[in-house]
Amino acid sequence: MILGSHNSWSYLPVKKWWMKLISFTAKCQDLSIKQQYYNKVRCFDLRIKFDEKGNLCIAHGLIVYKYNETDLYKDLEWLNMQHQQVYIRVLHEVRNKKEYTEKSVENFVNAINIMQYNFPRLKFWCGKNLYNWKNDYEFSYKPSCEEKYSSVCSPKIIDDWYPRYFAKKNNKEILNKGTDKDILLIDFINYGH
Repeated sequence: MILGSHNSWSYLPVKKWWMKLISFTAKCQDLSIKQQYYNKVRCFDLRIKFDEKGNLCIAHGLIVYKYNETDLYKDLEWLNMQHQQVYIRVLHEVRNKKEYTEKSVENFVNAINIMQYNFPRLKFWCGKNLYNWKNDYEFSYKPSCEEKYSSVCSPKIIDDWYPRYFAKKNNKEILNKGTDKDILLIDFINYGH
């Protein structure tokens, strides 16, 4: 089983002041990418979208993080240099028809092509968008994945709106149980070890 972190870059500071008001609902990790790696994470969940100028952004729902393409490539380069295999689940973070345009898909495909070319040791997978859950990019590697975090595991609103609460309450049991899938994705990987 490969341990993965859900919304791996959500530890970053938010881009706009109003996002701070709701960021607790989108924050799924406390640790940096390097710290996650040192805590045995080998699969990272990357959510990308593009602003009105076509610049790559890291996002989760309404939240966009203070982080640019150069910053992302530094993280990916560091992961690419590690001795153990690293997996990157890439999702197109668009959730409505207005965001889901031909141009956004084109930008997404171009970004993946650049990442795969520049970081050949990383194993990229998924390629779906969050609007209709269809593939915007078709990867050959298609691992099985179990997602065990608040928004997919809990019908309770408090758990869904407070991922940290769900992780504190459940991660130890989730990690002890493990999965028969290739990858297990969880929130707040620092809870439960």
